[in-house]
Amino acid sequence: MATVNSTTVNTVNIGENLMKSRTRSFLATGALVSALFMASPYLMADEHHKKHHGDRKDIAEMCEDFKAGKGRFDKQERREKMQEHQAELADRLKLDDEQREIWKQIHDERREKHEKRAAKFHEKLEKRCAEQEG
Repeated sequence: MATVNSTTVNTVNIGENLMKSRTRSFLATGALVSALFMASPYLMADEHHKKHHGDRKDIAEMCEDFKAGKGRFDKQERREKMQEHQAELADRLKLDDEQREIWKQIHDERREKHEKRAAKFHEKLEKRCAEQEG
């Protein structure tokens, strides 16, 4: 008969315990992860809209502002702010007269494209506001 010394037996027992605890931790981790996945839609559903849209107003307030031409729908105020901003940028870039003319042309083209997109948005918003009222 072969004799087994006590250190070998202890090492085997430690290894078995380690494997059991590792298996248990894997099972516990799996259960925790599945519980989190199941709970996540419930937890996120409450403030989901505000999270992605910030302080965006509801449709009724947006329709009121649109009809009154105030807030983000005040074209004159927004255009003045953009012109001031563009002038500040041109000053910081230290553009000469020829470069400023090119700069102005570029921004005029951008403004025209923006106005086309804004017109489409305004049409959609008019329809949506009419549906909201009706």
